[in-house]
Amino acid sequence: MLLAGCASHAPSGSSAQYTAGRAQLALPAGAWTDLGAADEAWAPLPTTGGKIALRSRALVLRGAKQEPLAVVLVRTNASNLFWKPVSWGLNCPRELDVLLFDEAAGSPDRMDCLRLRRNAQAQQWLKRSKPETEAWLAGKQQLPVLPYSHLSYRFATEDGGMVELQILADQRLLQPEKGSQGRQLRDWALAVASAARDSLSSLDGELRLPPFPGSV
Repeated sequence: MLLAGCASHAPSGSSAQYTAGRAQLALPAGAWTDLGAADEAWAPLPTTGGKIALRSRALVLRGAKQEPLAVVLVRTNASNLFWKPVSWGLNCPRELDVLLFDEAAGSPDRMDCLRLRRNAQAQQWLKRSKPETEAWLAGKQQLPVLPYSHLSYRFATEDGGMVELQILADQRLLQPEKGSQGRQLRDWALAVASAARDSLSSLDGELRLPPFPGSV
């Protein structure tokens, strides 16, 4: 995601809301800063079928000292005019130490891939797995405080609808005070995926992200 634009800020006590293409993004309460939006295009298979117009947006949650605690990157259709047959041709690779849910079961015509890496900074995992994301955030000094986790979710339909989320978060935001940490982290990841998936079928594109299970 190559994004540009002037940064704006949301009050820490209210839920921040932003537009990203057809998506109406509502973030958990906190001091969010808008890093900007960008027009993009996706060329699925076959390439002769043309490109799908997308729009992306990046937002960062800041702590008391203005340090980045979490980053949300969202990309989805630029408008509701995306109705055409698409073969995406992407898979959902399994990987050691990555929690994975592939509801599309490897289908070339649709995507439903949720992946969560608990220690995304270890062994330069983010740089190896998401080099463009890592380079863009590092260049803007917006990578979360170490250690941090990385969630990615990509959902796409046979008729050209697509929504993609990446969330990088300080691990303290994902550590609940009570209960099973593993179960609550899994439930949070699934809730993020559900919100993104529902946004694609929603007429107004509402994408309301659930709160983080922990706090800083």
